[in-house]
Amino acid sequence: MRAYKGILFIFIILCGSALLWYFSKPMAPIHPLNTLSHVIGGLAITCLFLVFLLATRIKMLERWFSGLEHVYFYHKLLAILSLVLILIHGQLQKMIPDEELTQQTPLNEFAKDLGELAQYGFIFLIILAFIAKFLKYEHWRWLHRLLLVPYTLGIYHAYFSSHYDLLQPSALGIFTALTTTIGFMSALYMLTMYQDMFFPYKGQISSIQRLTPEILEIKLKLTKQLDYRPGQFLFLKVFQEGIEKAPHPFSISGGCGQQINLTMKAIGDYTKQVYNLIQVHTEVAVDGPYGHFDFGNGNAQQLWIAGGMGITPFLAYLHTQPDKKIDLYYSFHGQDNVIYKDFLEDYAQANAHFTVTFIDTTQRNRLSVDELSFSPQTSIYICGPEKMIKHFKSAAPKKNIQWEAFSFRS
Repeated sequence: MRAYKGILFIFIILCGSALLWYFSKPMAPIHPLNTLSHVIGGLAITCLFLVFLLATRIKMLERWFSGLEHVYFYHKLLAILSLVLILIHGQLQKMIPDEELTQQTPLNEFAKDLGELAQYGFIFLIILAFIAKFLKYEHWRWLHRLLLVPYTLGIYHAYFSSHYDLLQPSALGIFTALTTTIGFMSALYMLTMYQDMFFPYKGQISSIQRLTPEILEIKLKLTKQLDYRPGQFLFLKVFQEGIEKAPHPFSISGGCGQQINLTMKAIGDYTKQVYNLIQVHTEVAVDGPYGHFDFGNGNAQQLWIAGGMGITPFLAYLHTQPDKKIDLYYSFHGQDNVIYKDFLEDYAQANAHFTVTFIDTTQRNRLSVDELSFSPQTSIYICGPEKMIKHFKSAAPKKNIQWEAFSFRS
């Protein structure tokens, strides 16, 4: 899966920002260090615009990056880059000669103070966001919401402490106005509108089946048809007392039209709540589908590698009765973590072009690339934990590989 369109988009925006700041004329001559500080600060604000824009889950951006998995990777990368640029900008400001600083007005001084406050806010919140695995999901979400505060202070700092007149309709002024406005509106959209207005599919839980002591299958009955491609996932909101209302992603394991099947494992706060409390007829809302797993466009010979709950997108495609030659390797940790085993065995018996190999890692070593045999024309699909994905991505040939790792919090 290639994200070259998305990477090109980021490259053009950042290069455009750097060039505009570098070649624009300040209101009065300034020291070269001050020029460099403005370029770095401008890049930091531009990076944050991209961070908030990529968080919106716009379908066009998902296509450009070949899936939300890649969108969020670059979202995280840009957040790190913005933090580095903010720190460099702050250090450069301290190195500017004193005689240039004496030209500051009270408004400039206030904007500079707000800039320092924004810098400390960004450092604190971004560092906390990167140790989010130690936090509950709801706390993690609130941290991301709070980032809007230092971003707003940073915009004020950029406009009123700058030696460039950003309020004029120059190329730099227009670029800064567009990016800061879109960045601010993107953050506001995710905070206030996305969850309440942009879940177009409503419905309720029509069936619940606990497949194992930790794994649950639920069936949704929607009020209108959801068209999806096998291998995609959606964001689910559950409206039931005791269960978080925040949306969470789940692969579609089957169903069609208005009935959609989801299978989940109770490993996080949210999925444990759903497993223990969910009831039939509970109201739900759905956003999606997302994802760029595309079995239909793959070659006639396919190799599937599933780890744990990574089996779910493959199940959805099997329900379409594909005529491709498929070899599935399904890895799981103990019999309590294997699902749909009977279905897969029965399907293999009834379809000569499909084989399945079960790998219980409590009984043998993990699956390795050396155990697999495939031709250069084979399309390879991998879905499972990030550690498993990294192993096969580093060892298997890159051509014809599609993968999806579990990196969303649930």
